[in-house]
Amino acid sequence: MKDHFQKILTISAVVLFILAFLLDVSAFGQYWNLFWKSLDVTRALIIIAIIAAFGLLLALLFFRKRTYKQRLLWTLPIAFILFSLTDITKATIGYYGLEEDYNYFTAKRDIKRGKIQILEMGLIIPNPNIDWEKQQAIQRIIEQHFGYKSVYLGCIATNGSIIYNNVMEDYLDNVNGKNWRIKQGQMIDSILKLNTNK
Repeated sequence: MKDHFQKILTISAVVLFILAFLLDVSAFGQYWNLFWKSLDVTRALIIIAIIAAFGLLLALLFFRKRTYKQRLLWTLPIAFILFSLTDITKATIGYYGLEEDYNYFTAKRDIKRGKIQILEMGLIIPNPNIDWEKQQAIQRIIEQHFGYKSVYLGCIATNGSIIYNNVMEDYLDNVNGKNWRIKQGQMIDSILKLNTNK
């Protein structure tokens, strides 16, 4: 029974380590096309050596009734599992922006509360042919029509804010129809033409 559990533990350690490694190198699956370029064999070997050293240290501290070799068969897989779970958790938190103010879960909460907003990021370049205040007034009218509000966050887009916007966009697709962005653009163009022709 112990041998069976030990094999399961070892297989789990290998599978979890490979999964953590792949998620780490591919930036949580975002950059599979850059996988071989971002693969750093030296870093991977150093990480494996550190985990193995941690497993050796655990073998000194735990399972004292067994021989050191038997202890290693338990503590090395445990060390790899602990590292893998930590790395997967870290990658998940980073990818979904769970440490940020805006992420998947805050978007769902805001939708439930009726606080529908799209986060604007990047450099805002006003139309030189239209007064900035008029432009803002037109934007607010269009946003009200489609049931959301824009919130400017700054120049840098983060994973959490991008995922937040994706959730909001999906919600607005359901409310306004799939082509609502096209209709919005047409409305803005027609209002801008009216204002520039005056």
